Amino acid sequence: MPADLKTMYEGILAACGGADNIVTLGCCMTRLRFTVKDEALVSPDALRQVKDVAGYFYSGSQHQLIVGPSTAGKLAAYFNERHGFAPLTVSEGFVPPRAAAAEAGVGEVKENKAAVRKKYASRLSRACAVIGNIFMPLIPAYIGCGLLLGITNILSKTLLAQDPNTTALLGVFGNAIFFYLNAIVGYNANKEFGGTPALGAAFAGILNMPALANITLFGASLVPGKGGVIAVLLVCWAGSWLEKRLRAWFKGSSEMFLTPTLTIFIVGFASLVLIQPLAGWLSEQLAVQTQNALKHGGIVAGALLGGTFLPLVMMGIHQSLVPIHQQLVDALGNNPLFPILCMAGAGQVGASLAVLWKTKNTKLKTIVKNALPVGLLGIGEPLIYGVTLPLFKPFIGACLGAAVGGAVIAFFQVSSAIPFGVSGVVLFLALSNLHSVIFYGVGFLTAVICGFLFTWKLGFEDPAEENA
Repeated sequence: MPADLKTMYEGILAACGGADNIVTLGCCMTRLRFTVKDEALVSPDALRQVKDVAGYFYSGSQHQLIVGPSTAGKLAAYFNERHGFAPLTVSEGFVPPRAAAAEAGVGEVKENKAAVRKKYASRLSRACAVIGNIFMPLIPAYIGCGLLLGITNILSKTLLAQDPNTTALLGVFGNAIFFYLNAIVGYNANKEFGGTPALGAAFAGILNMPALANITLFGASLVPGKGGVIAVLLVCWAGSWLEKRLRAWFKGSSEMFLTPTLTIFIVGFASLVLIQPLAGWLSEQLAVQTQNALKHGGIVAGALLGGTFLPLVMMGIHQSLVPIHQQLVDALGNNPLFPILCMAGAGQVGASLAVLWKTKNTKLKTIVKNALPVGLLGIGEPLIYGVTLPLFKPFIGACLGAAVGGAVIAFFQVSSAIPFGVSGVVLFLALSNLHSVIFYGVGFLTAVICGFLFTWKLGFEDPAEENA
């Protein structure tokens, strides 16, 4: 049943001190996020009791409610239609918070303001926040186009094998986001780095202009698109840095003309001479080293990658891998890393099934039953924060199950046709070939079974019914 937005809206407002107490508000795929003027007016317990809210936690200055992938955007829009709150900013920590497992309670992750603020004040966390903000807005397009690409890939070898015109048309739809991807990334990146967003799109245009193929600099031919999104990110960082200094230097009306003109000229030349060649080398090394690790490391590399991804999610640094996923697709034509990491979700499904089987706690059973369907679809946060992390040992069991599944995926060299976006059982529709479909299924099932068995063996402290 769809969430009752009006009831949720009224309950959240009542629990956080009313609309006048909210300063900024936004959402990601599964969470409504907001900051307030007076923290004393916010009741975490009341927020947790709002109908259709699966969990609540606090990060830095930000309150976050898990409401699910189909509700978060609608609920944020419902709020903003009525109040027009200011959007969240990077400094407010637009990264999923992770409270310590030892402090967590069943169905929630209890807030520990001092610990979380200290943890997320690090440069690494801020960098991951920026990367997340650049790519998170692209996820719906990645999902839609990615699924179309995967389905087209299957149909082109089966039902539409004799109809190249239709498959070509579907391919146009599926590749739509990737055609303008660097321009969108440039726009978002410059915005996050503090520059003018449109200049970021211009920087990306310079790097990808087809006319570069007809130009030589210092005896070397230029290559359009070399370095992919890595080049775009580096150029936008440099461009926003220069733009801010030029704006501070020039005064009066001349600043309006001189700053963008000089920024584009200087950064454009520097990008083609220095930044793009460096980014191109980094991209090539990334592809080569990833292939070598999976080829020579085999099941060991797969186990390490699969088994450590849930902790990366827990620490909030998993979004920093998004440029790597995109670059692998640009360089190799597919992504051999993403299916391995998707085993983290499968391991967690298995661990949660073991919890469902063993627990006597009615509330915990309800939480697991409600979170399992979206967990199978690749949305793992309700299971992480509501089940496995609070109980801790099931979180370890999930990681161990993911490690075994990752080893299987690496051994059979499964790859996806898209960089990222969809995972879980949905990824079946976006894999590179029939071989990958079959052995992704084998790996997924292995991770679920092993996650279940490890969790069953490790056990957990079943919460008393009265504390549920």
